[in-house]
Amino acid sequence: MIEPNFEFLHGRTTKKEIIIPESWEEDIDMDSITIHLTQVGANQDLRVKRRQGREITLDTNGLPVDCYYMIIGELLDKDA
Repeated sequence: MIEPNFEFLHGRTTKKEIIIPESWEEDIDMDSITIHLTQVGANQDLRVKRRQGREITLDTNGLPVDCYYMIIGELLDKDA
């Protein structure tokens, strides 16, 4: 059986920040992270404003944030 070489984080937020767990800094290639957002309700023109370290900042067209998120990152090759 092949083990997955990625980890993911998912949930729902109404805040403009998502904080990635500290453990990801040791286990995940932080440059491989992809962020998927699905807005809830009215069109928020939702987007990722920036990712700095473990902090992901979201932006909208002025409406409050309400979205589901899924963040995927590749596991570091610890055998290399």
